[in-house]
Amino acid sequence: MHRWEKGRIVAGYVPWDDAKIHVLSHVIHYSSGVFEGIRGYVTDRGVAIFRGRDHYRRLVRSAKIYRMFPEDYAPEDLRDGEHISMERLVSYFMDLTKDLIRKNSLYEKAQEVRERGEMANPFVYIRPVIYRGYDVTEDPILKPPLGVNPLNNPVEWFIATFLWDDYLGTAAIERGADVVTSAWAKNAPSTTPFMAKGASNYAVGQLAKMEAVLSAMFKRPDIKRRFLSGEGITPDDLFLPVESVQLTVSGHVAEGTGENIFIVMYEDGDPSKATIYTPPLSASILPGITRDSVIRIAKDLGYPVVETMIPREMLYIADEVFFTGTAAEVTPIRSVDGIPVGEGRPGPVTLKIRERYTKIARGQLEDPYGWVEYV
Repeated sequence: MHRWEKGRIVAGYVPWDDAKIHVLSHVIHYSSGVFEGIRGYVTDRGVAIFRGRDHYRRLVRSAKIYRMFPEDYAPEDLRDGEHISMERLVSYFMDLTKDLIRKNSLYEKAQEVRERGEMANPFVYIRPVIYRGYDVTEDPILKPPLGVNPLNNPVEWFIATFLWDDYLGTAAIERGADVVTSAWAKNAPSTTPFMAKGASNYAVGQLAKMEAVLSAMFKRPDIKRRFLSGEGITPDDLFLPVESVQLTVSGHVAEGTGENIFIVMYEDGDPSKATIYTPPLSASILPGITRDSVIRIAKDLGYPVVETMIPREMLYIADEVFFTGTAAEVTPIRSVDGIPVGEGRPGPVTLKIRERYTKIARGQLEDPYGWVEYV
């Protein structure tokens, strides 16, 4: 953590239970923070961080969009005169991340939880956050900086690493996810900057996510009864559906609540003649790192990739649809709004791309892109 307290910087590694920020931190009240989700794969060679440097570059750029500059939060010893270079800061964050993974023994713990059957597919999740904080002064009750204007609040940051499992569930990975189109639209491009991975962008995503989960729950009487009686439910109970697809304010397909989306259309029913479509950045979507990886892999596999505005009904007639994301990886979608996608199971194009992606990320295939960095 790197935060301010009584006019001085308090920085360093912090025990998990002691990692705290003040309740008057600006980010809590006004979502003035940006973050990243980075994945580390557990391989025979150690933890393989997938495109970590690209994620940290996006983090720094996201902060810049919100006027949080490296000079506001980076250590003084990274300065070259008045300037702090992007690559020097990215390397600093990567070094800290690797050391944090080692300090938490996450490689060994991932193997342990897998052997005990506690996680089906444990991976190291890395969550860095840059945010507007709160400097506890000598007279804290005298006009604390808590207005909408964030410029009087210090810029702070932290990095956390922990173990996670398949984001949408193992069943979704194997059989395909069931999704619904959400009533909650993405913000218009003139409202919030979607090229920044800002905390505020996910407020509407939370509503869409709960909409999907609760719609599944109450469409099945047995689940509804157990939920209302307090008996409890399991993740498998919520398989139908597990995620929402959000639309733009004009009604075009945007993305999931935490994933980018792709649509596959066959020519004359032939998967070998498939074209892949995905919404453009102008559709209020995050420029996903996994999205970029999949586009490059798909093109190298010979598939045309078209970035274009996509009408909602194209989801219903597509031959294949899939999500991409750091946590979701490449997750097939088998139905949208109760309408089967293609044959209602993961399609060959999705599976081919997913296989290439996961094998590169896990160090099982040559990495021609230089995406993987080992701890």
